[in-house]
Amino acid sequence: MRAREFIIEYRNRMFQYIKKLLPTWPDYVLKDLIYANFARGDVQNWRWSFDMITDEIHDILKYIGLSADTKWEYVPNMKFTMDMWEPITLDWLKERAGGARPKDINNIPDRDAEKHEIQAKLVKQRGISKEPVILVKTSKGYILREGWHRTIQHFAKFPDGYVGPAYVAIAKI
Repeated sequence: MRAREFIIEYRNRMFQYIKKLLPTWPDYVLKDLIYANFARGDVQNWRWSFDMITDEIHDILKYIGLSADTKWEYVPNMKFTMDMWEPITLDWLKERAGGARPKDINNIPDRDAEKHEIQAKLVKQRGISKEPVILVKTSKGYILREGWHRTIQHFAKFPDGYVGPAYVAIAKI
């Protein structure tokens, strides 16, 4: 087996295992919110194995206020406004505009400014992205879990708000 085939097999098995742990979650949310972190190695260490994944996923879910039985809703025409966000998300959206790296956020991508530039070009060329963002609704407002670059650039172009797709879950915290 070639290295590329091994990596693809490993990643397919990893995704199927995660799907087994969270069977009611939409594939898109699983891939973008949970699987991507494992596939990139963001939550693994040198001792990582499939045996450890269950505990790590449950820890991640608890941290973000979700569970294995969280219900997700696809909202194709979500109205996005700056007043919809919970306070920390709102602060980070403002601070990260243009690729700034806020000091209290430690998981900002290395090429953040470049990714903002790419998204700004895409918004200018195509308008609102058809790719959904991932949101968690809390009593204080929405938390943006995935889709930061798109969301920030959409607000740069449409500061009064816009309509776009989202997957939304209700937090248990």
